[in-house]
Amino acid sequence: MTFDHDVRFELEVALAPEAALAFVRDVPTSLARADFLRDVAVGPPDGERTCVVTASLPVNAALFGQRDLPFRSRLHRTPDGARLEGLPLDASGPGWAQVSGSAVVTPTSGGSHLAYAFAIRVHVALPEPERWGGQALTKMIAYTASTVLARVTDAFPAAVASAAEAAAETAARRGGYAVPAAVG
Repeated sequence: MTFDHDVRFELEVALAPEAALAFVRDVPTSLARADFLRDVAVGPPDGERTCVVTASLPVNAALFGQRDLPFRSRLHRTPDGARLEGLPLDASGPGWAQVSGSAVVTPTSGGSHLAYAFAIRVHVALPEPERWGGQALTKMIAYTASTVLARVTDAFPAAVASAAEAAAETAARRGGYAVPAAVG
């Protein structure tokens, strides 16, 4: 069984365009506040402009307890940001996810505009329902999974915004890439 969920959001950040590009390409930094992900890791470069990102989505389904759905994506650097390519997994267990998407940086007078678009597909391993009880259980699992996935992805914009704010503060302290606050 598969579930699809799209996430799109935009942010204005106080980062100069070069710093904003570095931010969207730096997965551990941009997802530092995403407490809905576990074990975020970036593998060694997979070529000049790509690397592999792995993590898992923790899902708490009341009937089945806490489960982790692993995912693996290839991060491609693009001239205006980054693109994620969801990779299939041969995962044993309750399921896995494919996360694809993009982050586009546009310079603004106050820093940078970030536009994110993600497509998340969750694959859940379920036995074939043979009776009406199995069909009811399948419907309940489908509802729970889609609700949990929506809750997780709804938290994503705030986590990225918080991480971008922290990156801007760090850059400002270092005299780096933050855009100075307006004086007025």
